[in-house]
Amino acid sequence: MSHVVFVDSTGPALAALETARDMGHSVTFVFPSKNSLLTVAGVPRERLDAAFAYADEVVEIGDLESELVGALRKIQARQPIDALLTTSEPAVLPTVAAAEALGIRATSVTSMLTAVNKDVCRDALRDAGIPSARHARVATLQEAVDALHAFGLPLVVKPSRSAGKEGVAIIRSEAELAEYFEALPTAKQERHQALDTWISSQLVVEEFVQGVLYSAEIIANGGDLEIFMFARREQATHNPLVEVAAVLPAGLTDAEQQAVDAYMRAVFAELGLTVGVYHVEFIMGPDGPVLVEVNGRMMGGMAPFVYRHITGDDVFRLLVSEHLGERPRIVRPPFGAAGISIALGSITGGTLPAGVERRIEELKSAYQPLAHSLNLRGGQHIPRQLGNYTVFGFCCLAAATPEEARSRGLELLADLEDAFEFELAKYAL
Repeated sequence: MSHVVFVDSTGPALAALETARDMGHSVTFVFPSKNSLLTVAGVPRERLDAAFAYADEVVEIGDLESELVGALRKIQARQPIDALLTTSEPAVLPTVAAAEALGIRATSVTSMLTAVNKDVCRDALRDAGIPSARHARVATLQEAVDALHAFGLPLVVKPSRSAGKEGVAIIRSEAELAEYFEALPTAKQERHQALDTWISSQLVVEEFVQGVLYSAEIIANGGDLEIFMFARREQATHNPLVEVAAVLPAGLTDAEQQAVDAYMRAVFAELGLTVGVYHVEFIMGPDGPVLVEVNGRMMGGMAPFVYRHITGDDVFRLLVSEHLGERPRIVRPPFGAAGISIALGSITGGTLPAGVERRIEELKSAYQPLAHSLNLRGGQHIPRQLGNYTVFGFCCLAAATPEEARSRGLELLADLEDAFEFELAKYAL
């Protein structure tokens, strides 16, 4: 029996505790209550307690950055730690730093810092001759305007480190660029305070790469990486930076998959990513794949439930096995099924109408979701979506093919719009 320690989590990924326990391991969960993603998402205490019941020990700390190593030293003194991991983006760097300090198997801090800071990552890829979007670090509006003139329009501006598309914008004119800089103080006030500890103040301007957005779900395997799933990321028609859904599998051709595999091997080798499960987003452009970002954690949202439907396997098993230094068995394509994980976001915000509960039950009966968080009620206020952290629900649907999954997802969104009486973020077929 190995001792597996989880640091923070998203709500859906709390299921990993049960998986690790079912694998026969001793499980410890470190809950950084001050800046946990569970706190940001407002996960109810009763749900936390139900998930924590699968852990042998839950250790609550305040601040992730300053208290994690000390807490882990105490845990390790009681029982040696065999695997230290996280499914939470804010916890990635503190977790690998703690692993390095305690001598636990992990990707190096230097490599992870390079990977998750977009400007540093693009520097490394450019210097190695690996295709990457042209970029520039900017601190002022004038520097951003200079980059605009160099790269042309449209343009992408983003923090060097972020997640959930916080602070990211597509710029289509010099006036929009000025508006972005003017809105920076207000945008910081609007987001959850816990996110400020890890969203970078360094801004990066990038050229806009045309193409379809995908993700590769990757096991590092000591440097001999394996891509165990591709997903197509469905972008909102009103704002391409908002991801409405993930379709698994992606529907890439064999030749496209081979091109992405070769590209990711070059990226991972250059960055030195050797341990962990990674969610890597890329655009399939006219000349092949181009990196969007490396996330030092596994697929998010409810995608793990769609993966289980497609493969009959548990992605959290892959995660635990990888961090224990094992080479997990992977279900290979062709897959006999597909699915879609939909994130519900309101374009304007609004209030749910009276009686919406009955309509939701009717839709659940009609669509038979694999998993959902449609626990909504009449009179409930729904905020305007600002990024991935302001979605108000998820729903996963089964399908026979990726094409059917995309169609079913749009049908559900249309029915939910009728039920909610306000406009939802949608994608186009």
